[in-house]
Parts: sequence; structure tokens; C-alpha cells
Amino acid sequence: MFFRDGIHDDAPALQAMLDRCGIVILDQPGVYCIGRTLILHSNTHFILSPGAKLLAAPLSKCSLIENEHFAGGGRDENITITGGIWDGNCDNLGLDAVYEAEHREDQPYSPDLFKGKLIRFARVDHLILEKLTVRNPVSYGIQIADAYGFVVRDLYFDYNWHFGTTDGVHINGPARDGIIENLHGTTNDDMVSLTTIDEQHAEITKGNIVNVEIRNISARNGYSGVRLLSAGNYDIRCVHIRGVYGDYRHNAVLVSHHYTRPNTRIWFDDLVIEHVHAYKSCTPLDESCFCYWENGAIETLPVIWFEEGIKAGSITLRDISRHETANTQGALVQLDKTAEIRRLYAENIWQTTAPGVDAPLWVNEATIETLIERDIAR
Repeated sequence: MFFRDGIHDDAPALQAMLDRCGIVILDQPGVYCIGRTLILHSNTHFILSPGAKLLAAPLSKCSLIENEHFAGGGRDENITITGGIWDGNCDNLGLDAVYEAEHREDQPYSPDLFKGKLIRFARVDHLILEKLTVRNPVSYGIQIADAYGFVVRDLYFDYNWHFGTTDGVHINGPARDGIIENLHGTTNDDMVSLTTIDEQHAEITKGNIVNVEIRNISARNGYSGVRLLSAGNYDIRCVHIRGVYGDYRHNAVLVSHHYTRPNTRIWFDDLVIEHVHAYKSCTPLDESCFCYWENGAIETLPVIWFEEGIKAGSITLRDISRHETANTQGALVQLDKTAEIRRLYAENIWQTTAPGVDAPLWVNEATIETLIERDIAR
């Protein structure tokens, strides 16, 4: 029996349905209150009506859904979620946004630790998440770790920005053979993040990330679009980013190593970044927004940024442009000093500006063994 009133806990009835596996259809609209984490088993296709909302119960402090072997002891396979509104109800979980930001590293990751991940999967093969609306998580909207053959597509992020570190889709290595496409809305951190190692509270697993397609990402007044992070002796290879649009306070694309561990390798190879038509946001945030990491320095951040200290094999930049309507110190493309790249191919990089507007186009302080440039409008 379902209540569908957003007050009484519908998790037990939903779990009974999901335990039957196969095709599970939630076809009645309504607000389904979730007081405990739902568990998905292998060979399950969970289909939700567009009018079905899964709402985290007040003070529940649990993820809405995860797979059976999320914590280990085996793997799951053939899991699909289609549709529905997934609401983390962040304002009613009894958490303080600033406290969470300042203390997120106090405890290392454990499966039972709630750090605000709304939908999370680990140790799973053939995972599909599609046509979801993701609302108001405390932290990541979707976290996927140790995945083979995953597809995340046609998502809308509807965040109230009251908390920080609210990624859209956050992938932890090892991960390979994935597609992430058609993501819209705005998050208060990376729309897409590929991370070989992570901050300790989020480090479910760590490893290489290989063969991932990222396509058609768009945000309005976004924090950042796509972040790639290699460190800890793990590589990011064969990643194709095609189509990043909108305006961003930080970066549209960032190639980085934020969580470098001492004496470990950083390595990117076979990266293609193309069809990026994005620009710097000049829209101030509302007073209710979490602004802990916002400061004057973000105005200097480039649209596409290769952070100092990164090391890479082959990188291709193609068809990169922007139109700026306000002065900015942030370049369209910036390659920092101490970045090392063996081969960089850059083609068709240009910008336009409104009358009287000044914005740098191309800043290259990196060490590049072979640089091939075509049609870069200085």
C-alpha cells in the first residue's frame, strides 16, 4: 500500500516491489516519502511515471537509492532507472550547509556514512540512468563508482543551491566504457566529474577511468561544466567531450589534479574537447545560495583550464568559442605553467565580445613537446 502523500513512509512498499526484480513500474503520480535507502538488485528496470516524486523524508539522512552490492561482497549487473523526480529535500534534513562544508573531511568514507549523495551506485556492470529530474541534494546528485558499461542521459538538475559540493554526475574510478549525455539545468558544483581519486569522504573506490563519452552539457549560471581529475597513480584516458554550452562562474572544462597524493603520478591521454561554446557568468548569486567557495578570484578563472602540474599525452582542442558581454580576466583557454603535454592539437579557437569589452583568448605557459595550431584568432 502506498500513501503517496509525501508524509508517510512509502519505502517499505516500494522495496517490496523492487525485491521482485524484473520490470518494476511505478505508474501512479504522487509524492513518495522515502525514510530509508531503497535497494536495487541485478536485472531490474525501475520505471517511474513523470509525475512520481521520490522525496527524502525529513531528518532521514540517507541516500534515496543504491544497488545491492554497493558496499562490496560482489557485483550487480543490468540495472536501469527511467524517469521520475528524485528529491533530496536538503533543507529538511537537519544539516547546516557551512558546517557540512567545513567538516566534510572529518570522517573517511564508509557505506553507512551519510554525506549527502542522493543516488549512488558502485560495483555495477551495465547501468543505465535516464530521463530523471534530480532535485536538491546535500552533495552529489548521482555518484557512480567501479562501473563498467554505464549510460547516464537525458537528466535535468533542479537544485536550490542551498548546499555546496553538489555535483550533477560524479564518477569515481575504476570506470570504463561510459556515456554521459544530454544534461541540463544547473548544479552548485561540477555538472560532470570524472575522478580517479577523491576527497576521503567520497572515495568509495579509486582507479583508472577509460573510454568515456560526454556530450551535450548545458547550464545557466553554472558552477562548472566538466571536470577531469587524475592523481594517485591512476590515469584518465580516451575521454571525448563534445558540446558544452552555457555560462559558468568557474570553468566550462577543467583538467586538474586537486587531490594530489605525494609522489604519485598524474596522467591524461587521448583527450578530445570540442564544440565548447561557453562563456563566463556575470550573474550574482541569490542571498539564499551557498557561496562558501565563491570569491573574487573566480573572475580570473578561464573557460577551459589545464591546471598547473598536470601531465598529459595527446590532447585535442577543436571548435572552441565564446561571446563575452562583460569584461573578464578569465581566458577562453588557459594552459598553466608546470603543465606538461606531449602533443597538443588546437584548431578553430575564437571569440567575440560586445563593444568595449576586453577578454583574453589564449594563455599558454605550459611545456608542450609538439604544438599544432590552426585558426586560433589571437
